[in-house]
Amino acid sequence: MIQILLIVAIALIVFYLILNIQEIPGMWKFFLAVIEMIIVSQIFIKKYKMPSEMGLVLVKSKKSLAVIDKMANHNKLFNFFADVGNSIAYGLLSLVIMKKKATISAIILGLFILGFASFIVGPSAFIFLFDILNVGDMEKSVSTVSGNIEFGFWIVSAMLLIGGLFLFILFGILYYGVVIIADIINTITFGTQFTTEPGGTLLLPGVNLPFFEGILALAIVLIVHEGAHAILTRIAKIPLLSSGIVLFGIIPMGAFIEPDEKKLSKLDDERQTRVLIAGSTSNLITSCVIFTIFFLYVTIGNYIGIFQIAYDGIWNIAGFEFAVAFAPFKFIYITLGLMFALNFIVGAVNLLPLPLFDGYRIIEVNVKQRYIVKALMYVTLAFFILNFVPWFLK
Repeated sequence: MIQILLIVAIALIVFYLILNIQEIPGMWKFFLAVIEMIIVSQIFIKKYKMPSEMGLVLVKSKKSLAVIDKMANHNKLFNFFADVGNSIAYGLLSLVIMKKKATISAIILGLFILGFASFIVGPSAFIFLFDILNVGDMEKSVSTVSGNIEFGFWIVSAMLLIGGLFLFILFGILYYGVVIIADIINTITFGTQFTTEPGGTLLLPGVNLPFFEGILALAIVLIVHEGAHAILTRIAKIPLLSSGIVLFGIIPMGAFIEPDEKKLSKLDDERQTRVLIAGSTSNLITSCVIFTIFFLYVTIGNYIGIFQIAYDGIWNIAGFEFAVAFAPFKFIYITLGLMFALNFIVGAVNLLPLPLFDGYRIIEVNVKQRYIVKALMYVTLAFFILNFVPWFLK
């Protein structure tokens, strides 16, 4: 254990030095940090025989299982929670997915949260990440669709009502992919300069996110996501073998639960869907709750003079600065902002029908025509990758 802690300490020092070398461009810092984390991961895997998956380190534990079992006693509450999540994720399409077994109250509440998350929390998340933290054009595809007046409020509303965040996010990925293809064709055909920004980027604490605030925010994202999966798994009477976190070197990249997969696959479609949708549901609801706290914090802070906010119109923030030079105020502001923003992004993107994403498993469970599932997955994967292509053409 002492040796592992020593490796972690050395890795942190090296990571800090990489990020603070002024002469190296940001992209090179990113690649150097990735190389360091790969080396650290391999040390943990090869030397200390830590379990791994696709080069990532799995830190397993059984200590949280008793807490999960206790929370699973509230089965009615959490089943309702999952049904609400289905409405958030798939809109009225959730009636088909849940075979009309969801209650009217779950559908109505889910659609209300869907509207709040899509029209208020989501845009606020992108504004926070773009303008305040300057992390780049992450998930610009979705923000472009949500902010494009040509689509119109009613078209977006209809899309959300029919297919929830799933349809909206999927359409955003496809739409921006077409924009990228059009720009590539124009560049090749007419020799014009390629100007389209990337539609996605990786978010890493210390690289393009503040390190400590980013770690705390990601910890909340992982805990609520995998915790919800675990609770619904136990409600379905499926044994949990272990739970834990996924590390890329020393950086937390995810969390996991290890259910009995054979028993899980034998559940009926409705219960499997509840288990699978629980993660995104918890992220999206957590995002809404923390956004409310964040909004109150900024509003009260502006009123008492901690922050100074200048508005250009009703919604547009023309200027923002801290009027009081007290570091904890800024730390709380950035941490809360990252918590609601990252929870929204992870919860929404996880609904995409991509390999290793819960969205793919949900479609696989509920759509029996395998060729449709595979076709949707390949198209989504192609356009998802396409959203990152501009990084290599800039």
